[in-house]
Amino acid sequence: MKGQITMNEDIIPVDSYDFEERVSSGIVLVYFYEHLNLQSRALETIIDEIAEQYCDSIKVLAADVEQSPDIAYHLGIESIPSVVIFNGGEPVEQIDGANPISVYSDIIDDLL
Repeated sequence: MKGQITMNEDIIPVDSYDFEERVSSGIVLVYFYEHLNLQSRALETIIDEIAEQYCDSIKVLAADVEQSPDIAYHLGIESIPSVVIFNGGEPVEQIDGANPISVYSDIIDDLL
C-alpha cells in the first residue's frame, strides 16, 4: 500500500474491500493511521508489540485513513491515530491517540 507505515508481519493491512470480512469474527484490533501523522508514528511501536504479544489470540489490522477514509467515516473516527477493538464483528472499544500499551492490553485481556 502506498504510504503504508512499516509494520511487522503480524499486522495485516486492510482497506475498504476486505474490512468487513476481516473484523467479522474473533477479537480484532484495528489501528487507524495517517502516514505523515507523528502520533501515528509514535503508536506504531506499541501496535507492533501488541501484534507480537497476541499473535496467537487476536488479529491486528492497520487501516490507512488516507487510502480508505470510508472505513473511518463509517465508524465515526474523528481522531488519528485511533484504535478500535472488535469482538465478533462488533466494535466494543475505541481508543483515540497514542496511549501506553497497558491501555490496549487490559482491554484485550478482558475480552480473552
